[in-house]
Amino acid sequence: MVPLFLLSLLFLLVIGASSAHHVISINSSTLQFSSLAWDPTAHHFVAGSAMDPTVYAITDEGTVKCLLSEPSSNNSGDSVTALTVDQIRLRLIVAFSNPSSVSAYDLKSYRRIYAVPLPELDGSPGGVVVDLKSGEVFVSSARRGIVLKGLGGIVYLKHEYLIHGYILVLQTRTGKIFKVDTVDGTVNEVLSRDSSMPLAPSGHAIALQIEKFVVVATNHSVLLIKNDKNRWARAAIVNKMKMEEGKIVMALAMREGENVYVLVNSPKGYMIEEAVLGWFQGYDLWYFFLGVSLIAFYIPILVEFISSNLDES
Repeated sequence: MVPLFLLSLLFLLVIGASSAHHVISINSSTLQFSSLAWDPTAHHFVAGSAMDPTVYAITDEGTVKCLLSEPSSNNSGDSVTALTVDQIRLRLIVAFSNPSSVSAYDLKSYRRIYAVPLPELDGSPGGVVVDLKSGEVFVSSARRGIVLKGLGGIVYLKHEYLIHGYILVLQTRTGKIFKVDTVDGTVNEVLSRDSSMPLAPSGHAIALQIEKFVVVATNHSVLLIKNDKNRWARAAIVNKMKMEEGKIVMALAMREGENVYVLVNSPKGYMIEEAVLGWFQGYDLWYFFLGVSLIAFYIPILVEFISSNLDES
């Protein structure tokens, strides 16, 4: 009975720990946000405005502070569409819409280092990412499904994340993920383990969690997708976090390399919420409990066997 009790207690503790998550209520009723990133150098989130070319810092307490603001063009849709942090070179990379452009800012002073217009995008940028090794910036196109390379290291594509010399591209229209070689432009679809459905249905944002996983956001859920140990030739959805009724996922951000956070628009306002998608969840969770159950079953037998041998001696 004791091992069964301990097993039940362990089960409740693990379930409780896996279901708990960090929620940050943003202390503003007027601001609207469109993009999110984590700044490990300042230990706060940075969020782009959906209303104008402004970037804000958001602390764990929900305090909001303006970091930078560019002159508005007074055009409809003038906003920050994507941003990312280059922690090696201490730069904040920001993509703006209407007109489309990308700028780099010093992470300490937020002084603008450079600005590059992007007329070739034919619409707003869909995302931005930086290769931390080379410093090369990649900007996505929210409208065009093409990949262009040039203009001082700028690369255009639909949705992306740079990993090992290639880009993972999320096609929002079909829910497919493609692997694009950044050197020769070769494109291969990342096949789904379940061939009856696309790998990331209704996905609109993608981020790398750790080497074997990517996280995809849909309007109402967050998907954890695992590589099948073949350099992203095939993958599968191994976990899913469904948002509460009325919450819409706007953007994704990785905190400290592994923790997934989502920017959420809800009836109570904007908030930043941790998505609980650990390696121990999904299919691996059942293997964990199977191992614990076997240990709990065999320990009393082993103890009884040892005790009987000691008594005989």
